[in-house]
Amino acid sequence: MQTKLLVLTAIIGMILNGKMAHSQTPTNMNETRKIEVTGNAEMKVIPDEIFVVITIQEYTENKKKTDINEVRKNFLAACTKAGIAKENISIQGMNGYNNSGWYWQRKKKTPDFVASSSYIIKFNSGEQIERLMSQLDDKGTQNMYISSTSHSKMEEFKKQVKTEALQAAKAKATYLCEGIGEKVGKVLLIKEVEGTSYAEPMMMKSRMMEASMADSNFEPSGLEFQKITIQMQILAQFAIQ
Repeated sequence: MQTKLLVLTAIIGMILNGKMAHSQTPTNMNETRKIEVTGNAEMKVIPDEIFVVITIQEYTENKKKTDINEVRKNFLAACTKAGIAKENISIQGMNGYNNSGWYWQRKKKTPDFVASSSYIIKFNSGEQIERLMSQLDDKGTQNMYISSTSHSKMEEFKKQVKTEALQAAKAKATYLCEGIGEKVGKVLLIKEVEGTSYAEPMMMKSRMMEASMADSNFEPSGLEFQKITIQMQILAQFAIQ
């Protein structure tokens, strides 16, 4: 009796295993073959949004002091002469040497207090920067530096570079498959890898600005501003036909 029960159990197990194997076979046979690749693209653009911080200050020459109001007036006049619109000029801050209190209170109590103001100016070209530098008063200009650069069509450029990166991914998948006698099918996955955009080091730009200030007779250098590099990477999966 026990022998018959064991045989019956074995037969039932074989039947069940056969059905399971049969049901799994189509899934394994129909599993999609795929290839995963990355595509890269790059674009260089000349910025048309250049943000420069300029600090002006009071100064004394021949025992005569030019206060911050006069320096500011001359600075804004120079901006107008250089063709810079008012909406592209904003105040970053007001400071002073040995400042321990509110600006005007300190100014009243300490006549020798040296005040300064910082402005952020948005330029659209390197030539416009050079033009302003040739107009500024060296004595009233304390410091300046380029804080950032961008382009008014940056988002549009990024979309274009992403599209080119995806096209590069498909081209790579195509020639890799052709190398082994296969063909690329439909896309299965598109994943955007974080892109980057950066400008070249600012040192040469600063030198250009210094050279412009040294020359009172303005003549455009004709040199284009250093470009912004936009880089994008796309990861994609394609079916293999």
